[in-house]
Amino acid sequence: MIQLDFYYFFKVFMQEHDPKDFTAWAILPQLWSLSWPTMMTIFFYTLYNVVDTFWVSKLSTTAIAAVSISQITLFVMLALSMWISVGSSVVMSMHIGAKQKSEASRVLAQGFILATLAWIFFTVLALVFKEPFLIASWAIWDIYAPALSYYTVAAAGSILSFYLINIMFAFNSEGDTFTLTKLFAFSTAINVILDPILIFGKFWFPELGIAGAAYATLISQFIFIVLAMRILSSKSRSVHFSFSNLSFQKDSVLKVFKIWFPASLTQVLNPVWLAILILMVSLTYGEAWATAFSLIFRLEFFAYLPAIWFGLGAMSMIGQNTGAWNTARSVEIFKAATYYGGITSGILWVFLMIFWSLILKIFTDDPIVTQYALSYIYIVALSYAGISITMIVASVFQSMGKSWPGFWLTFIKFFVIAIPLTYFITQMTTLPIWYVWIVISASNIFIAIISYIWNLRVLKRV
Repeated sequence: MIQLDFYYFFKVFMQEHDPKDFTAWAILPQLWSLSWPTMMTIFFYTLYNVVDTFWVSKLSTTAIAAVSISQITLFVMLALSMWISVGSSVVMSMHIGAKQKSEASRVLAQGFILATLAWIFFTVLALVFKEPFLIASWAIWDIYAPALSYYTVAAAGSILSFYLINIMFAFNSEGDTFTLTKLFAFSTAINVILDPILIFGKFWFPELGIAGAAYATLISQFIFIVLAMRILSSKSRSVHFSFSNLSFQKDSVLKVFKIWFPASLTQVLNPVWLAILILMVSLTYGEAWATAFSLIFRLEFFAYLPAIWFGLGAMSMIGQNTGAWNTARSVEIFKAATYYGGITSGILWVFLMIFWSLILKIFTDDPIVTQYALSYIYIVALSYAGISITMIVASVFQSMGKSWPGFWLTFIKFFVIAIPLTYFITQMTTLPIWYVWIVISASNIFIAIISYIWNLRVLKRV
């Protein structure tokens, strides 16, 4: 039973027990103690892109589309590497739950080696094939040149993003999300300051244009990493980084890759779906749609925050309970995470219904772009609770070391339901675009129901 234990809150505040031990005590306060700093962390991380979009929009509407489209390939690259970090954090959580802190520290260091190897491979690939990758992402017409400018800088410096993601999951697996939030807040503030300076050439800096947004992000990420590594290296932490732990162990590497491979394939499906959607809809409805979706793609991410907050919280908690062989508690954590994730997404949907048109005016005054974006949000936002539940379910599966269910759920959603129906609507009929939005919304809700039932049955059998 989900309960609210105020005495637990008092004891956490007075530090009378270890709040990073998730194998005991009331579930809801623990989930919340993990989720609200994670909420702020993801919020600040997302602000990187939103702030970039705001200042780049002052250059032109084409620049908005260029930044978003150039990030599709980069998103694939980071998504593939991110799940190495997720796999490492899950293995770390299991060791923490089993009270094996020295082994957890070794897995932490091992994660940085894996992240470095992933960066070398994906960055070489991204730079060598940058032209076909950008064209495949629909960087055509006047969008290609500015997209190439941003893409080249961001790809070359992407090792910072690889390390940043690894650090983020390292803090999360130990339950130290508040420190992470403070680091991201500071880093985001630096990005906010640097963006206009580097884009438009303020003070003694040259005008870098759209590439300036990429440089501002890289500098702020570098500062974040320096500060975070200093904290992680403190020997006062029960799980800490040490160069002496930079080694591989076959068993833990295999566990990481068992989680990474299907999870990374799952993440590839998302940008591939986006690229196919942009292609099909742009051929029918024109360039205005590409710009509209660029705005939607960036701003809509805030609607996914509840899923990420509660999903990462549940991942850490269930990971520790899996290590402690506490199955009944894992089931209760799962129910609590999906329940509160769905409710919070519903609240965000109401907020977007009220303020979406005002938010769009900050970025564009084009009436066609605004019309497309409004029609999308009014229909697809109805399914945000479904998206939240599906994302939490995927995180819970991963916390148990199982990533294939998330892959198959995503594959069915996009390639069995959404893409065939979208193709039919855009290429074989003259129906208005909002029929595509209905398809997307319905597929989100359908997969949410299937994923919840599937995960609950698996948890009870573990």
